[in-house]
Amino acid sequence: MKCLELMPLEETVKWAKHNSWYVADLLARRGTEGVNPLIPRAEYEMLSFQTTFLQHPWLYMWLGEKVGMEGIRATCSSGHREFGIKTITPCNIQWGCGIALFGRLFLIDGGLIGPNDYIDNLRIIYSFWRTVFEGYMRQKKPAVMDVGYALQVLDQDVVEDLGTKVEPLRDPELRATVGRFNSLAQLMGFLDHYDNRLGLGDTGPYDLGDRLMLVRDCFVNEKSFPWTYVVGDLPFSYSLVLTYDKKKIMRDRQSGKLKMFSIYNTGTLFCDPADYEEEALIEAAVYMRDADFPNGTTTRIPLNELETHIAKIEAAVERMYSYLAMKPHFDKILEGNWTYVAASLPYVRAHDLEAEAASMGFWDMDLRSMEYLIKGYGKAGEVQRKATAGLGAPPPQLPGFRCRGTKFGRYEISN
Repeated sequence: MKCLELMPLEETVKWAKHNSWYVADLLARRGTEGVNPLIPRAEYEMLSFQTTFLQHPWLYMWLGEKVGMEGIRATCSSGHREFGIKTITPCNIQWGCGIALFGRLFLIDGGLIGPNDYIDNLRIIYSFWRTVFEGYMRQKKPAVMDVGYALQVLDQDVVEDLGTKVEPLRDPELRATVGRFNSLAQLMGFLDHYDNRLGLGDTGPYDLGDRLMLVRDCFVNEKSFPWTYVVGDLPFSYSLVLTYDKKKIMRDRQSGKLKMFSIYNTGTLFCDPADYEEEALIEAAVYMRDADFPNGTTTRIPLNELETHIAKIEAAVERMYSYLAMKPHFDKILEGNWTYVAASLPYVRAHDLEAEAASMGFWDMDLRSMEYLIKGYGKAGEVQRKATAGLGAPPPQLPGFRCRGTKFGRYEISN
């Protein structure tokens, strides 16, 4: 009988405790980010996180019944062979579950539930997350920080093939054009996903001998969103394949000039110095894909044709800003909610179950989510800061259960 096998409650507590380290590790890098004043992110995050925590456990159980444990592990198999799809990016794969967990933090930090409420939801979410990552990560670990901040998802033969199709960036004008395209594609991915990282993600660095390679996917036109008409004729995604001078990176690390060049759980590349990526970049290739997996095809765009795509993205960015500026505040909360609910789309698309999931209520809002939003609306900003830092939300409190060594998750049951 096919089903999602649930971890014991004791292991759920372990995961709940360990997860706070992943969050804190990420926030140590992204704490200086700005805020888009057009988008009520704290409010829509409060609504969407609660929605997914309360409602999506049924989705994970249903997927277990449809495809079984091996099917869940195979969810990201397409991401080992293809790019420009959402089953390759850790922000979509991990945070489909992680967003639901943040919902619990919001509810507890807002004083709306206690740490022992909805424990079955917590067990289901962590059980699904663990099973997905057994198939997603080569090392079967649940987070990028567990494997040295290198996220090598694509199979090596795919990497080597991509390495033969990059174009050199010796010409300063061509280099500047690729830089403009890179910035605009990332901006459009953010805007299409209401200013969150579900719209883009890096994987790598992949080893090509004398070079390192990153693959950067920017999802600029998610066709399931109602505002896809605003985006217009942009493809589903643009992808950049970027190669870097491996010897330069090694020399700069030895000299202390380069302090960090790492991929985090959101699929975000962080460099220290912040502009180092540009210094070490030597080659690039650009691709576009017309639809997410299991549909669509990927096409390479010659770098000398990028100006046409730059003009299209610039026009779409302007339209999207106008759309956001004219949209009523509460409508933007509801639409932002959809972007995070859609974080679970790769799970159903991987098995060609998107239409069936939608008919069963994938996009529906649990009325408890709206009730909790109304009750906690005034505290959204404060709660967001605490919840995304993993603060104020303890793991379930079990009788006779004592935690110790929180970083490494060592636990014992008291007699």
